[in-house]
Amino acid sequence: MTRRILRSILSAAAVASTVAAAAAGQTGPWTPSRLPDGQPDIRGHWINDAVGGAHSVEDGRDPDADVIQGRAGERNPILIVEPADGRIPYQPAAAARRQQLLRDIFTPTRREQIDPHIRALLDGVPRNNYVPGEMQILQVAGAVVILYESNHSYRVIPLDGRHPPAQVKLWMGDSRGRWEGNTLVVDVTNFNEDTWIDSHGSFHSDALHVVERWTPASPDRIDYSVTLEDPKVFTRPWKMAFAVNRNREKDYEIWEDSRHEGEQDVEGILSAGRKEKAAGITGIHEHRRDGR
Repeated sequence: MTRRILRSILSAAAVASTVAAAAAGQTGPWTPSRLPDGQPDIRGHWINDAVGGAHSVEDGRDPDADVIQGRAGERNPILIVEPADGRIPYQPAAAARRQQLLRDIFTPTRREQIDPHIRALLDGVPRNNYVPGEMQILQVAGAVVILYESNHSYRVIPLDGRHPPAQVKLWMGDSRGRWEGNTLVVDVTNFNEDTWIDSHGSFHSDALHVVERWTPASPDRIDYSVTLEDPKVFTRPWKMAFAVNRNREKDYEIWEDSRHEGEQDVEGILSAGRKEKAAGITGIHEHRRDGR
């Protein structure tokens, strides 16, 4: 079974679950069962409903990519829900840098001009929640653990609220959680500046501050929202939201991501970029929303 087929099945299952709940007369917030330590139970295998977000949180998937032409029924949601225009609110200098990154992506000549995800580096937060691949949520006393298929990454989220000193900089940041009723609120700080928010050169600084909210909405769905602020590059906080659906495939296991051992894409991308640059070919990787 391919991942694309699996996603379709899971999406249909999530819809069926919602319809069944409505038919049964379920109203108001859903209340999950609780573990012995009092945590709402969100354990299990999950898959995001954020197709295209890893490519561009503003525009979704690349509309010119061959792999998405003629695929009926596939959605292409814009993940940003605030501000209303669906655009990352970059400060003028940061917007100019982002435009240069989009030009560099078109004809890259140096490694740092290629998406860190393609380079098999860690995706950071929140991107690790909407890159392709499943996630598994585990819970132990005093912590929530998330295992990701992408890049073998994981997060241990203590529920004590204590961040390390500000000079500690991490690829995945430092995640500290708390429960507000049935919602897991995760405060993430202590980032380095080396990850991107998507493949569109959507960068941030080491001042990035992320607040996630994981709210169980049914036995098979978690409503996920995240607020990002960074006083060095953004003019204001902004927000994304999408659903995370349960994977109910029997005996499912996290798949191995072998890019760390076998990644060979970067040299080919650089070789092509250098040849095009030498031939005078330049451009910019952008989408037109009205062309989707």
